[in-house]
Amino acid sequence: MFTGTEFMSRGTAPNLAEPVLRSTGKDATELGEIVVFIDNRGEAASILEFAGLLAEENGAGLISVFIQPAPPVTPPERFARGTGIQDVIKTHQSQLESIEGRQRTQFEDIVRRHGIPESKWRSLSPWSTEMALPAYYADLVVIARPERGQISDPPGLAESLVLSSGRPIILFPPGGAPSRVRRIVVGWNATREAIRAVVDALPLLARSEAVEVLIVDYQRQRARHGQEPGADITRRLAALGAQVEVQRLSSGGQDVGHLLLSQAVAFRADLLVMGAYGHSTLREWMFGGVTRTVLYEAGLPVLMSR
Repeated sequence: MFTGTEFMSRGTAPNLAEPVLRSTGKDATELGEIVVFIDNRGEAASILEFAGLLAEENGAGLISVFIQPAPPVTPPERFARGTGIQDVIKTHQSQLESIEGRQRTQFEDIVRRHGIPESKWRSLSPWSTEMALPAYYADLVVIARPERGQISDPPGLAESLVLSSGRPIILFPPGGAPSRVRRIVVGWNATREAIRAVVDALPLLARSEAVEVLIVDYQRQRARHGQEPGADITRRLAALGAQVEVQRLSSGGQDVGHLLLSQAVAFRADLLVMGAYGHSTLREWMFGGVTRTVLYEAGLPVLMSR
């Protein structure tokens, strides 16, 4: 996010002060629809609760996309023939319906408790070609943060959404405790990706109580930041009503991703907002160093935009 190599990969920055944040047609501080992706893993309840809190506070609709688990196949089932195959299919269908029923009950309970005005439940096979489509039309997406080396169904969904959906993605950490978003750290380096992340996060920033704009190693891109790094972005965010402060740090050779995360912990942040850097190929996702660290190691929810 902040490293010199990542800046250099995008060419030389023009000699301009901080770019102006601009919103599009609708009120930039409103969320209309939130999409949350869940599966049958244990943290689904926490992710649903977090998404429910966001929907309640923003008066937004909530769509849950349940990713059906791939059916486990036992050794005897591998050799099933004739009517035995039909029995295996019925058993797996019954198991799937039971799992989905439990998750849907949790979702409907959250919708009811939080008074969410509109809700929808979708269930998709992990092999569905339409898996990412609900995210394309959402104002905000919530999904479990991936872990290095973890096998997921479908593989790389979170990474793909971050790089390819064009929507703001909140990555909820494993074992995370759902809470209302009151304190936010913004990782700011005045690039297009950072600007996009802040604009996407405006509905949450407008309802926050405290915001820290964190700038690391601004000396590497003085022209991009202007004479007083962070002053313009702070002024714009303060106009939303939040208490905003600027923190300018030098990495001193430290991994900037880890510095960003440790600063978020020190600020007692409920959310980290940052731009995502990388590109996708047919079978893999290549992330910038800071993005990769935060994507796989963050212990708090992170909103990434690209």
